[in-house]
Amino acid sequence: MSDKPKESPQHLRSALDRVLVHDIKNMGFRLQMLLSNIDEHYDDPEFKRSVQELLRTTVERLDGMVERFSAHEDALLIKVALDLNSVIRDVASGTTRRGGDPDSAAAAQPTLSFALGAIPEIWGDPYYLRDALWSLVENAIEATPAGGKVLVRSFTDVSHMPPRTVVEIIDNGSGMSQEFLRDRLFKPFQTTKPQGVGLGLSTAAEIIRFHNGTINVMSQAGSPGGTVVRLIFPGIVPEPESPEGPAPPQRTP
Repeated sequence: MSDKPKESPQHLRSALDRVLVHDIKNMGFRLQMLLSNIDEHYDDPEFKRSVQELLRTTVERLDGMVERFSAHEDALLIKVALDLNSVIRDVASGTTRRGGDPDSAAAAQPTLSFALGAIPEIWGDPYYLRDALWSLVENAIEATPAGGKVLVRSFTDVSHMPPRTVVEIIDNGSGMSQEFLRDRLFKPFQTTKPQGVGLGLSTAAEIIRFHNGTINVMSQAGSPGGTVVRLIFPGIVPEPESPEGPAPPQRTP
């Protein structure tokens, strides 16, 4: 059993409400992108396919938000035995830089690559962990110029028992100053991006903490710059299955 104090329902509710705000803002950026390009590219079949996919995922996201927040008004995290690599793959399938002309979208993107190793399962809520990882990967992409690189990798830290799951998001973008890292990094509504709302990193950090994880950020401003965001989660301690079957999902708090 962990000796860490449980978060209060009010504190958890506040963090999950910020997830809602952040999701709405993300969808607003994507719909704004659609509106800004629809007249010029309306007859392009590839653009129509992109629009259909954008609208489909937006509707799915809205449905999921409504279902999630109406079904769990008591601010529960529903934790299951989770392979975090599956969440990363889910994020990878939908991550894209916001805004921009679809004709130049590929050129505007840095190279996004993945190196996913074998990792222990963790107790996690896939909905909120996906949101946290999505925010961190999007932040890395937006901080990295065209021609730059973003790497997401996972591996097992065997220096602790039980072994821990480690995820790193690494970019070679402009980085952050030591003053920003020290005084502003995890505070809500603090951002270095002109169109940002400053909720992604602070909310992601709280979600990770609600999973008994830690987040460390190492960054260097200027050229060469770059940032490494390292997430560490305790792995599940394997237990013999009882005759009744595996343990049920955990609920927090």
